[in-house]
Amino acid sequence: MQTSARLGFFKLNVPEMASALGFWREAFGFAVVQSFDEADFAEHILALPGQEAGPNLLLVCFKDGRPVAPGPGHGPVGLFCADISASLAQAVEAGAADLSGVFTVGPVKVAMLKSPEGHEIELVELPA
Repeated sequence: MQTSARLGFFKLNVPEMASALGFWREAFGFAVVQSFDEADFAEHILALPGQEAGPNLLLVCFKDGRPVAPGPGHGPVGLFCADISASLAQAVEAGAADLSGVFTVGPVKVAMLKSPEGHEIELVELPA
């Protein structure tokens, strides 16, 4: 018998923690809910307001200075938003690169962007 699972978190490796934290806070309102400062890495568990129980975004920065670059095998971090144009503008102001502007897929509005660290982000506004 298979037990049910619940999505808990996803991790992004970042080359420098302070600027990555600043981006996710300013662009989307994430806040740190727990942190780990280990010998080899620092990790911050982030949550959106009212979603502290997850799923969570975890930022990880290795202390050995290893290069971090998103590879071709990952997809975007997806975020639902009520006003996609405002969310896109706020993210760009916080340092994101707008890759597509807002476009429609049927009744859904979508925008693609990249964080300052190069992680893809997909904003989605569902119809009312």
